[in-house]
Amino acid sequence: MLHEDKRRFMRMMVNAKAQIKLLESGLTLEGICNDLSATGLSIEIEEPIEMDTLVEVYIDSNSSSTPPLNAHAKVVRCTQEQEPGYLLGLEITQFN
Repeated sequence: MLHEDKRRFMRMMVNAKAQIKLLESGLTLEGICNDLSATGLSIEIEEPIEMDTLVEVYIDSNSSSTPPLNAHAKVVRCTQEQEPGYLLGLEITQFN
């Protein structure tokens, strides 16, 4: 069976360190960004975050020609992966 990807934007595999700051509490978590598109990203973290939580995401760039990613996003998915790990699906709501 073929899986058809219905996303409107290409996803780039990045595997870069990411910081997630919960906007309500100010709590900052570290994670790894797996992939990134124009409208969202997925990040592996060690603790679950509730759906619809608003966060600020910061991913530094290893290149002087590429600016870091700094955006506000909403948690649209949080699934448990291997122990201890969760995969967050984030929808970008605003680029900073």
